[in-house]
Amino acid sequence: MGLFTDGFKELKKGSEPLFKTPKSIQETIEIMAVAENGIFEVSKGGKTSLNKYSKCYRFQDINYTTATEEEQIGIFERYCKFLNSLDCNYKITINNKNKNMAELREKVLIREQEDDFNPFRKIYNDIIEEKILEGRQGIEQERYLTITIERKNFEEAKAQFATLEATIHKAFTELGAEILPLSGNERLHVLHDYYHLGKEGTFDFDIKQGKKIGSDFRNDLCNGMIKYFPDYFEDESKYCRALFIKKYPSSLSDRFINEITSLPVHSITSIDVVPVPKDLTTKVLQRKYLGIESDIIKQQRVRNKNNDFATEISYAKRTEKKEIEAIMDDVRENDQCLFYVAVTIILMAESKKELDSVCETVKTIGKRNSCTIDTHYLKQREALNTALPIGVRQVETMRTLLTQSLAVLMPFNVQELNDLTGNYYGINQISKNVNIGNRKKLINGNGFVFGVPGSGKSFFCKMEMGSVYLSGTDEIIVIDPMNEYFDIAHTYGGTVVNMSTYTDHYVNPLELDVWSIDPNDSKGMVREKGEFMLGLCEQCIGDSLDSRQKSIIDRCVRKLYLDIARSKEKYIPVMSDFYGLLLEQPEEEAKDIALSLELFVNGSLNIFNHQTNVDVDNRFTVYGIRDLGSELSPITMLVMMESIQQRIVENGQKGKATWLYIDEIHVLLNSEYSAKYLQQLWKKVRKQGGLCTGITQNLVDLLQDYTATTMLANSEFVALLKQANSDSSKMSEVIGVSEAQLRFVTNTSSGMGLMKCGSVVIPFDNQISKETELYRLYNTNIHEINAKKEK
Repeated sequence: MGLFTDGFKELKKGSEPLFKTPKSIQETIEIMAVAENGIFEVSKGGKTSLNKYSKCYRFQDINYTTATEEEQIGIFERYCKFLNSLDCNYKITINNKNKNMAELREKVLIREQEDDFNPFRKIYNDIIEEKILEGRQGIEQERYLTITIERKNFEEAKAQFATLEATIHKAFTELGAEILPLSGNERLHVLHDYYHLGKEGTFDFDIKQGKKIGSDFRNDLCNGMIKYFPDYFEDESKYCRALFIKKYPSSLSDRFINEITSLPVHSITSIDVVPVPKDLTTKVLQRKYLGIESDIIKQQRVRNKNNDFATEISYAKRTEKKEIEAIMDDVRENDQCLFYVAVTIILMAESKKELDSVCETVKTIGKRNSCTIDTHYLKQREALNTALPIGVRQVETMRTLLTQSLAVLMPFNVQELNDLTGNYYGINQISKNVNIGNRKKLINGNGFVFGVPGSGKSFFCKMEMGSVYLSGTDEIIVIDPMNEYFDIAHTYGGTVVNMSTYTDHYVNPLELDVWSIDPNDSKGMVREKGEFMLGLCEQCIGDSLDSRQKSIIDRCVRKLYLDIARSKEKYIPVMSDFYGLLLEQPEEEAKDIALSLELFVNGSLNIFNHQTNVDVDNRFTVYGIRDLGSELSPITMLVMMESIQQRIVENGQKGKATWLYIDEIHVLLNSEYSAKYLQQLWKKVRKQGGLCTGITQNLVDLLQDYTATTMLANSEFVALLKQANSDSSKMSEVIGVSEAQLRFVTNTSSGMGLMKCGSVVIPFDNQISKETELYRLYNTNIHEINAKKEK
């Protein structure tokens, strides 16, 4: 579409290099001045024209690759709208930079401690190290938007950037990507990381400090040596080559830029954009169209003069006319704008041979997409300055594109879960980067893990429990209906509370910090215990309490604790003390309540009429409830929940988080009272430092329960492993994932699935080698366990 050979000269022209012939390495970095707020002065305008200023923004990736075709069209349309909204020069840069492995290991790997569990920490760390190396080979991707404007001075530029930022933030919010401006120091750090590949940690320049002592930022950025050759250049640590797209096809895949930037090589891919004003576009198109019409008339006159009266015009002119008419229709009807666009690619390698190989790979990708990718011959330095997110353009390789053709150069791929600190959650199936998530940073850390039997949900949770236990001081409590978490509790020196009719593990439901109670109950501790006892008695009676019964129970609870508070000898009461108080009351209803409690106080199910004898102060506690009978089950649930809630409150006061895991949560949700209790816990536990996790099989089954749906809505963390007969529309609506992403939970392998952590949704792979001690500890596949024993 080489139509616009005339006009637009000023728009297309690259900015003049500041130093025609650099006399030092510092002079190759063509930045005039830097400010702390991130604004760079990139060229002086002289007396007659304005200075040029640039500002850079870092923006997040979004899930474009994993979206459905319909969703991709929606993203594409919103991206087109954003491209049309900017009326200044800008560039979009995708930077495959070196990941700071030392910093990553410092923040991600679990530190050794003075206990017996360092062998397990080493296994975790070995797994993470292996996955880091397997992925993008120590490369992380960042995306920048750099805007360049012309103004008289820094103050005017600052005001203009503030105006533009409102448009930019609105557009990226609609796209679902966060965008943040880079400060001056952060922009210099990005440039430093390029110039000093492998030595990213050495950057320590501060603009404010530098101005005080008069030091030049270029001295901290530049290398000690740089050599330019006609088709490549080299410095102290790498060989580089600047390429550009020379010829575009009539239609291009929206995966093209992704194919290039997804290569596991260090590279900078820059898309420079110069918008053409709408009125200028219309004028030139009309002029061009009139020119073609004039050529056609001339052609016909020549033919007529030669007695050739054929009405058909030449193929070349027919094609040219159709092309210009199509563009004019697009501009007029489809809100298309015209842009000058240039794509510059800087590739880096450790040797010349490796560089040639990488360049050949990129050119092959271009050929596959009908694109001609060529080398910037004798323009390597100018091309480098153009590609870096400085805000200058010194090479003229631009061509005209309409909005949709420009939007096809899509910079988005897939989201990453990359918190600075947190737990390891496998690798991203698309990008192969490790997933590090911190549930404490979410609005609420509650979560659910779904998966059919054998999909790896228990393994997923045990991996998280181990990571939490080994890396800090947080407490873990597990409600275990199948007694399958006893082994991990024993391994980590935890407490197992096996709740059953034959147990010798006792939990006292009336346990309270009696030393902290005052006769006026100013802390409300007795009131809270009174509410709990109302629920306990209701479960024992098997029917709703009337107002008289409630008054009697409340009276006895208050008397029980306030008498202890007034007495000099403090003791923790048990159920028989409460039972005795009921029998002392004059009302007949009190005798009925006592009779209902007798089975659980003096009868065969008296496991709650003892002082607590388990170490509930342990950092790892598992409540086994598999062997509970139908009579004991509802009361046990109630007592257990009360004990757990008290523990969460106590830990919260100490500044410690409590991770509560409820396996087979549908069992508890089937009981009306425990379902209500769980619902309340999900709503208020965040303020007390608790993070609840429900573990169950099919998500669709859970969605039929209103209480469970409410709990799911209050959960920012969801892990979906393999699902059977998934109702994708329901699932995507409730969890907030697309139907296309749900393909990662159907017919998938054990340990793989989809994870939502806040606003980030990623397909994950949490598989580890079956030969590790960790796999043997966490594995619940009975056939594999038996085969191992036989072996």
